[in-house]
Amino acid sequence: MGNTVRYYIRGRRPQGFWGRRALMKMNGKQHAAMPEWVLSEVDIKEDDHILDVGCGGGANIARMLKRVPKGKVIGLDYSQLALEMAQDFNYRDYVDKRCLFMGGNAMQMPLAKEMYNIVTAFETIYYWLSLELGFADIYRLLKPGGTIVIGNELDGKQEIDRKIERATNYMRIYSIEDIEAHLKQAGFTNIKSRYDEERHFVCVTATK
Repeated sequence: MGNTVRYYIRGRRPQGFWGRRALMKMNGKQHAAMPEWVLSEVDIKEDDHILDVGCGGGANIARMLKRVPKGKVIGLDYSQLALEMAQDFNYRDYVDKRCLFMGGNAMQMPLAKEMYNIVTAFETIYYWLSLELGFADIYRLLKPGGTIVIGNELDGKQEIDRKIERATNYMRIYSIEDIEAHLKQAGFTNIKSRYDEERHFVCVTATK
């Protein structure tokens, strides 16, 4: 089993020593390129309220906090270790109450409806039990006119994608077309996609 496959297996619900190593890797420079590429073209206003579903080690929350000096970012994950590391990674902003971390499942998030301008999902939809339920709940949480942002490092076109799916037996790596179809089914409009063919990066955004 290769290191890439192990990384994604440990990314499902990081815990223990190897889970901590996976989260540290998520926060490292190696995995910075995709979220920075995604966020570079997302219209984020300084007072936006953002929810990051599957926040992992918290590096993406730090990136978004820089863009919302008058707003807030909420990180949600169902790994307690991830939440602890994300809070530590963003400790100053956590103390200043500019960010908050909470446990929860992407299919049924314990949050009030229509509270967020943007909901992001970086490298996490692979693990969801139901894309339909996840997108439906994000639709519920977004304010009218709000934006969902999906960023993946796997595009569903490579042999390694199939290896990961076979090795885990629970991950599903979606194509851009799959993601777009599920977003449309959930009621989203203005669906736009970007694709970095060389790096296999995928970004899909849509509006409530």
